[in-house]
Amino acid sequence: MKKVLLISILFFCGAEIFAQSFYSNRINRRWMATGGFGYARSLGDLTNPGSYFDTRLNIVGGLQYRFTNRVQAGVNLMAFQLSGDDQEIDPELNTRSRGLSFVSNNLELSAKASVSLFPTANRFTQRKLINPYLVAGVGVLFFDPRAEVPDILRDEAGEAIMDVPRAGEMVSLRKYQTERPNTYGRFAMVIPVGVGVRVKVTEFIDVTAQVSNRITFTDYLDDVSGVGGDKGRGYPDKNLFDLNNPEDVTALALSDPTGQGEIRGNPESDDYYLIFNVRAEFYIQGDMLNRIFGVGGKHYNIRPNRGRGGLFNFGNKRR
Repeated sequence: MKKVLLISILFFCGAEIFAQSFYSNRINRRWMATGGFGYARSLGDLTNPGSYFDTRLNIVGGLQYRFTNRVQAGVNLMAFQLSGDDQEIDPELNTRSRGLSFVSNNLELSAKASVSLFPTANRFTQRKLINPYLVAGVGVLFFDPRAEVPDILRDEAGEAIMDVPRAGEMVSLRKYQTERPNTYGRFAMVIPVGVGVRVKVTEFIDVTAQVSNRITFTDYLDDVSGVGGDKGRGYPDKNLFDLNNPEDVTALALSDPTGQGEIRGNPESDDYYLIFNVRAEFYIQGDMLNRIFGVGGKHYNIRPNRGRGGLFNFGNKRR
């Protein structure tokens, strides 16, 4: 009797597991949770020509929805770091040695859409093994360039004038207005544009490799622009700094660490940054998301159609 009961339990459990697995594979899933990492590279006034490996880590996560068999869109949150340094340059690169450097911890919130080269099959599990795509969108960037305060304030001959308050500390450059009078906020609009390739790993997982450029509308990602300034060099007039004020002494040292700056930056071109990511995309059933937004995958009539109401779908009623 016990053996019969045990066999019956195992049979019904196996049948239920099979049914759930069958149903799970039959759902044409449209929601994807994504996550991955890669590198970021600054393209601005402190970028040395030829320094293609001066990169920093980035981490990204997001949620996407497939609207058609080629088009999907979603939101992404990315944390990354940018940096630049011209203190140790190769003279053959003809890069100006200004003694300037920066590092910035950034957050980017973006909405992007991608268009795939090949359409997704009616059943998502039958999608192409390899599928290139184009991607574009719009986003908001939070940035805060920082730098280490020099030890010594120098004159135009490079001679030491005085010690600098807060020497050796990492400070936010924005508050010191190093190109006076320059003010910029902590947020900037960005436009991501790029290409990628999606590779099917399992029925429910894709891996993507994507490279994209960020068009920005600011020239101060690295705190260097070169607008106006003293004698057309892009450096502020030193008369704008009160050397009796410790904060102004620090600001002047950050603005012109060598005291011999020739041209600080190029105000004719905004800054850019390049992003390369490798991400995993997980196809999820998204029942909760379907209830909220009123959208989701087709269920192929395996379960009765009882309507999928949601915040943005008021027309479906129970039958």
